[in-house]
Amino acid sequence: MKEHDVLDFIEAMKKELKDHTEREHWEVVPRSDMPSGQRAIKSIWSFKRKRLPDGSLLKHKARLCAHGGMQTWGENYWETYSPVVNMLTVRLLLLICKIHKLHSKSVDFVLAFPQADLEEDIWMEIPLGCGIDDPDEGEEYLFKLKKNLYGLKQGSNNWYKHLKAGLENRGLLASDVDPCLYLKEGLAVLTYVDDCILISTSKKTIDDFVHSLQHGPEKFVLTDEGDIDKFLGMEITHNKDGSFEITQPHLITRILQLLKLDANNEWKSSTNSKLTPSEKGAILHRDSEGAPRKADWKYRTAVGMLTYLQGNSRPEIAVHVHQCARFSIDPKRSHERAIIRIGRYLLTSRNRGIIYKPDLKKGLECYVDADFAGGWQHADHLAAESVMSRTGYVLMYAGCPIHWVSKLQTEIALSTAEAEYIALSQALREVIPLMTMMEELKGAFPIEISIPNFNCTVHEDNQSCISMATKQKFSPRTKHIALKYHHFRSYVNSKKIEVHYINTHDQIADALTKPLDATTFFTLRKLLCGW
Repeated sequence: MKEHDVLDFIEAMKKELKDHTEREHWEVVPRSDMPSGQRAIKSIWSFKRKRLPDGSLLKHKARLCAHGGMQTWGENYWETYSPVVNMLTVRLLLLICKIHKLHSKSVDFVLAFPQADLEEDIWMEIPLGCGIDDPDEGEEYLFKLKKNLYGLKQGSNNWYKHLKAGLENRGLLASDVDPCLYLKEGLAVLTYVDDCILISTSKKTIDDFVHSLQHGPEKFVLTDEGDIDKFLGMEITHNKDGSFEITQPHLITRILQLLKLDANNEWKSSTNSKLTPSEKGAILHRDSEGAPRKADWKYRTAVGMLTYLQGNSRPEIAVHVHQCARFSIDPKRSHERAIIRIGRYLLTSRNRGIIYKPDLKKGLECYVDADFAGGWQHADHLAAESVMSRTGYVLMYAGCPIHWVSKLQTEIALSTAEAEYIALSQALREVIPLMTMMEELKGAFPIEISIPNFNCTVHEDNQSCISMATKQKFSPRTKHIALKYHHFRSYVNSKKIEVHYINTHDQIADALTKPLDATTFFTLRKLLCGW
């Protein structure tokens, strides 16, 4: 506690303890009341400066947590799993909300985990900064937990079950595709741990639902965060032409500060910025004999921040970030330079993201491509992963990207056609559940979405791959691909999925398979991100 704002954190600690005490999340008991053979777990303080998406300070947060690492499975915890929402679902709901001018609201559950009951008996050491009123002389005291405290192994599972029961009691049913999406006629609720997005055809429906959560038998404690224009660190800016842009400028600023590329440092954006994230064909390899890193910033931290950025608002850097992420265990100077190059590219576009301009004439589309053995090079020719092909695909709804992936294939393809077919199969594993989810959404909202039966158009630039996907025949060269890559054939036969050829120059997914020259990069970025 040596920071300049230590007094703000002390006030936050007092508020945290006051909230826990008033809501009776524990009871103070003598240590002698704890049964023989049991042990008390420690308490931990966690501190954070919470910021708005624009980077301004929102508040100082002190969180009291239990030391879950001291728990024993089978004694004081059992289940630990809780699902996390797929960002595809978030973007799809956001897009449908904007297209059809639905009402929305974001809510945040206050001290969410302790709102759920705790089934097991758990004792916790009294945290630093917390005193006991009128203690008996010579007696030691503990907290016996009554509620589901943060840090417990089962904490997220208990909260998930508690929230799920509350939503189901109000008539909502979980989606078969995404367990964090709950639907009923006229209302959709999307949960992300202690944050919720509510979307409805009626503002009154949302207000009544929030009132029900607050005054129902569970007595959920929550705050109204207003419209969903700022969610999970993303900013939504509305343009005059009806389009809107999703950006993460604060995250980019933090990345540039971490890499020491911000304007206040030795690097000058005017002279050190780059127009592309990497040079054309720049493929990274292990570089086992390469020079060690020189910079003192944390490589994994940079990779993590860039990964979150590309997965939410900057798909054009996906392949470049993924290349860097592969070498997080033992990064060399060459990998460090690749990260710096991405940062220099972000210097020129820190306020940009994805521009969504919905085109209702377009339905669900998938652009898929593969780079056959694109990572092979002499420097790493003995490594099996160097000959693995890279898959890249983009899912679009109403002409807007809602999901994108750039990753290496898990097996070695023996031809360009096979690499393309594997990529097609991987993409359609996302498409088929998405079609099911859109059917569910159609049942929840009385809106007309101009896609008969939610069929999907897939754009592929390899004729041999299209032939394998659409024609019921095998040859000695394709039989080894096996049935797991033919799982989508029935959808192709029923015309729910249509596979069409697209010229390589218009293949958006090409930007997700390899580093491109500047001209091609700018063209595909315009198609993918809108700028």
